[in-house]
Amino acid sequence: MSERSGLTVAERLGMVNYRNQGRSDARAHIEVDTDICNSTCPHKCTTRVCPAKCYTLDEQGNVHFQFEDCIECGTCLYACDQGAVTWRFPHPEEGRGVNWTLG
Repeated sequence: MSERSGLTVAERLGMVNYRNQGRSDARAHIEVDTDICNSTCPHKCTTRVCPAKCYTLDEQGNVHFQFEDCIECGTCLYACDQGAVTWRFPHPEEGRGVNWTLG
């Protein structure tokens, strides 16, 4: 049995290692039009489905997005049915990107 098997999802997410982790100028591989989220989206589901909590709601119910903790799972791309999310694989030298250990 793996030593990771007893960890919570939050603990496992805390172990993710990112390329260019120290760079402040890394380009996002996800673009989110939060104007769509905050004006026409009836459900704001990305705030509930993102396992890395990259989408948050403020006190006024507005969606905010930050890409730095993204684990590149693609859940938001498929969950958003309003066209607010554009996703592409990150450039290995300029993007954030997850360092995959296995595979």
